[in-house]
Amino acid sequence: MRLQKLSNTKIYLMVFLVSVGFLVIILRLIYIQLYGRTEYIERVVEKFPKATVERVPVYRGAIKDRKGVELAISLPTFSVFAFPQAVKNKEELARRLSAVLNQKEEEILKKLNSDRKFVWLARQVDREFLNYIKGVIKDTGNQSAVGLQEDYKRVYPHGYLASNLIGFVGAEGKGLEGIEYMLNDRLYSREVKKVFLYSPRVGRMALNLEEEEKDFTTRDVQLTIDFGIQVILEDIKQKIVKDWKPKRVALIVIDLNTGDILGIANYPHYDPNNFKKYPIQNRRNYAVTDLFEPGSVMKPFFVGLALDKGYVSFNYVVDTENGKAEFFGRTIRDVRPYDRLSIDQVIIKSSNIGTAKIARFLSKKDVEELFKSIHFNSSFGILPGEAKPRLPDFNYPANIIYASIGQGLAVNLLNLCVAFGGLATNQIVKPRIIYEPDKPKTVLTDKLFSEKVLSWLQKNMIRVVEEGTAVNAKSDYFTIAGKTGTAQKFDTKTGKYSMEKVVAYFVGYFPATNPKFVAGIMVDEPKGRAFGGTAAAPYFKELVERVAFYERLEPDKFHHKQ
Repeated sequence: MRLQKLSNTKIYLMVFLVSVGFLVIILRLIYIQLYGRTEYIERVVEKFPKATVERVPVYRGAIKDRKGVELAISLPTFSVFAFPQAVKNKEELARRLSAVLNQKEEEILKKLNSDRKFVWLARQVDREFLNYIKGVIKDTGNQSAVGLQEDYKRVYPHGYLASNLIGFVGAEGKGLEGIEYMLNDRLYSREVKKVFLYSPRVGRMALNLEEEEKDFTTRDVQLTIDFGIQVILEDIKQKIVKDWKPKRVALIVIDLNTGDILGIANYPHYDPNNFKKYPIQNRRNYAVTDLFEPGSVMKPFFVGLALDKGYVSFNYVVDTENGKAEFFGRTIRDVRPYDRLSIDQVIIKSSNIGTAKIARFLSKKDVEELFKSIHFNSSFGILPGEAKPRLPDFNYPANIIYASIGQGLAVNLLNLCVAFGGLATNQIVKPRIIYEPDKPKTVLTDKLFSEKVLSWLQKNMIRVVEEGTAVNAKSDYFTIAGKTGTAQKFDTKTGKYSMEKVVAYFVGYFPATNPKFVAGIMVDEPKGRAFGGTAAAPYFKELVERVAFYERLEPDKFHHKQ
């Protein structure tokens, strides 16, 4: 009986072990079929002396503007490959191919004489050379050793236009910068691999590693950018570069109704068709990636906050001490000396001392709430490399004073444009770069200031342009509201603000009587005696007039110069 039980146990154990073995084999087969098939085949293929697995570029979705203008497209091309050890008449083949492959004969011959089992002789060749290369392969008797593979080449039809925004793709067809990088999975669903095999009997073959029914899917992408407005910004940018020879320039135009970014231009720029020829720093989208102190552009927000809180009245008068005053051990100066200024003149004449004295009324909580309401506490997260604003510690009252004149904090141009959109509409609207006309705008802050304070700010920002520091932005056709800014750059070597290096700004909205667009211009380190009123304001005027006429807006000024 005991022996019988022992025998049964052995049988059960044997059955269990066999079942486990079969289960492992079945699971392994399922894994290979569903998940590890490609990896398994690759490992097997690489063991063969005349076979290899290579990535092949596939079609990538187009990037278009809001009206369908193509900004990035994939053009059909072909690549030439070879199995060097099987190639005949190498010298003649190299000589004749060099005529169209933009390579020296010696370079092609070096590839053909290599000890590698597989080489690409040329990638992404223009299809106009297809028949010629087929003829050369046939003439040299290399039909079985040299082949052609269809693929695609990424092309940017407009060169440097919006290049810092759009980005580019690498040799394998994957996005490496900008929108190309951010939306890579949408534009280019997955890479495609093929098995390239050479057989003395059959010749060369290219086989799909993946099953056809699992083929890739891609989608085109439409941006909020308007090609016409982008061209205007690029043209104005070039004028600024020519006139002021700055280190960097950025321009933005945003639709106030939707938050759509209609144009975003940067300098330095580059041609994404030949991105390797340019320094890496040229690829940055400075309008969102780089932070700068905003200078006087911040003044309307601090003055408006003090009015909104009831700390000062609309009749408040400030003693600006003839343009020189000390705050927390540091001297603040005005560009021009003034005695006593009404609160509206503090904005119009851009008085540092007047603003600083008004900012003394504000508490830490007041200022923190302000920056939260204009969304300076985080990035918008809509573009690659978008930098989050840097704010000082407002536990120190001195930081409130300096922040009121735009010192001690750092933001990007997109932050400023969105904030000024709030001064135009009393709403902070999240900007967007993907065109989705049926999607409602995202309101981050509703009712930035009371209607009375907002109306006062709007009236006086028009006066900044009509009679104040930004008269160079004054248009004969359209009413413009905005603010200049000239931020001295902090010199880490001296521990002081530089007297030569500045960032010049103009940020505003138009037409001011019925706001439709907000825009900003940032000029980093313009050469010469530069201010926001000279290096940015005149170009803002041109921007307004050209964009407004492009959009067919009726001028809101009824008296024109003859």
